[in-house]
Amino acid sequence: IGTPNAVEKALQRLARRGDIRRPYRGLYDKPGVSKLTGKMVFPPRASFIDAIARRDKLRVLVDGMTAANDLGLTTAVPARSTIYADTYPRTIVIQASVGDPRATKPVIYKLDFKRISAKTAFWAGRPAMRVIQALAWFRDERSSLDAAVNGIVWHLSRDPNREKVAQDLRDNIHAVPAWMYPLVETITRKLLADNQSSGEPDPQRAKGDHAEDVH
Repeated sequence: IGTPNAVEKALQRLARRGDIRRPYRGLYDKPGVSKLTGKMVFPPRASFIDAIARRDKLRVLVDGMTAANDLGLTTAVPARSTIYADTYPRTIVIQASVGDPRATKPVIYKLDFKRISAKTAFWAGRPAMRVIQALAWFRDERSSLDAAVNGIVWHLSRDPNREKVAQDLRDNIHAVPAWMYPLVETITRKLLADNQSSGEPDPQRAKGDHAEDVH
């Protein structure tokens, strides 16, 4: 493996050749093409957020609507996502559809990074971060909480990291507020039971209609 500078230059050459994309500085991916529409299939917003966290070595905490959207619990798409992290405040604008000749209008992800507070830092960077944030977002819609729990279980049952998420929830259930405790307990129990009954999840099925992750 070469130096970071040599790796970056090699990736830039691949991007210039069209073998991979460079949707943002330091981020590279290889989108697929939908067999149904012929359009580019690019990574979701969550992949870009996680890639930036890996690149900059950040522990991140996304806002509730973004977390719920990432988990497929709502069709509401945030115009902007707020990401709390140990970093300076900044806004990153990513054109996720760059390079797609069939795109009728660009798909833009606006990521507002804000400095995280000690009060909310516990779940930052943890496997179950999005679960906790999504449940918190649904708190004021109590009638939707049961559906949210079922949606989380269904989404994570297709995720190759589901066991890590379930273990994180089980090990740190003491850190959730009292109203969330039974919800987290239900999610954990169902995930662990599903993991024992169905074996390893299918990584390809978990990706859905999205390209490979951003690196």
